[in-house]
Amino acid sequence: MAEPAKPTGSEMTESALPLWLRGLRRALDLLAGALLGAAIIVLVLVFCLMNVEIVSRYFFGVSTLIADEYSGYGFAFVILAGLVYTHRSGALLRIDFGLGVMGRRGRRFSLAAASLASLALAGFSAYAGYQTWALSLLFNSGSAFASTTPLWIPQIVMPVGFALLALSFAEEFLSRSYGHGQ
Repeated sequence: MAEPAKPTGSEMTESALPLWLRGLRRALDLLAGALLGAAIIVLVLVFCLMNVEIVSRYFFGVSTLIADEYSGYGFAFVILAGLVYTHRSGALLRIDFGLGVMGRRGRRFSLAAASLASLALAGFSAYAGYQTWALSLLFNSGSAFASTTPLWIPQIVMPVGFALLALSFAEEFLSRSYGHGQ
């Protein structure tokens, strides 16, 4: 009878995480994938809207009057929806030239401190985005474009996107605190 495979280092540390943290990690990974899918759909819609604008201007000499505005909102959504996926996949810009010379404990502490600082920055950005959104909602602010879109509608992506990024950094910090990761 064959022996069962021994768990690798990452599997051992993954199983050492509390059940709620493993659940949060899986939920954030699923959410990141869903947000990536939504960002791809919005990017395709922005592409279509821009091409409709180009065709209508070139062939008919008429503007849609919304292409610039809504393309900007779409790109903001794509960026903020993609942040969680980018973080979860390890693709955010990271400067780690000092990590190579650190010991294991120093590296773990540095990465945990970096994730905590990133959590604070993303949390502050979510708070600032919420303040902007709340003021637009309170004063019923509209865009300066022909559509006069209520600004609270496209601005909701700022606090939500940054709050989800902060939650992802919180999960990273907690996982590193439990010894999972580099």
